[in-house]
Amino acid sequence: MNLTLVRHAYLPDVTLGRWHIGDQIFAGLGEPWIPSKHGPGGQRRDIDGKESCIPDGVYEMHPHISVKYPAEKYVWYLVNEALGVYAPGTRPAGQKWGRDAVLTHAGTTTDDILGCELAGMIHGVYQGKPAVFRSQAAIAAMRAILGRETHTLTIEPTRGTA
Repeated sequence: MNLTLVRHAYLPDVTLGRWHIGDQIFAGLGEPWIPSKHGPGGQRRDIDGKESCIPDGVYEMHPHISVKYPAEKYVWYLVNEALGVYAPGTRPAGQKWGRDAVLTHAGTTTDDILGCELAGMIHGVYQGKPAVFRSQAAIAAMRAILGRETHTLTIEPTRGTA
């Protein structure tokens, strides 16, 4: 299935968007876009102190099962090596650019992520920060639609009306 995350607000502290999956729309939230001076993929926390959202582009979206996310609570990881986004554990050692283990999972604000993308049912404000709400419900709905297949995700900015 081809999915789209349309980003409509690139703000200093957060990036907001909407997930379009089949006929469903979910709220999206990521960290702000901060380019990396070292290469593609956006800035990494361990190199320059603050994590960026991943760049707009086309990604493979794979089911992710781990100790934190067991089989019944799986999430997804994103991959496009040309854009500096690698599968978990596959970023070349010592490389100062690019990131791995960029996940789509549940959460409320940027406090809940390290460069990942959140999904929720609606946008709002929580403790003075942009947020998504009913995130667990959104991830459960995404699991029901997507199953454990690999999908293509296009992340793009909102298109103008002209």
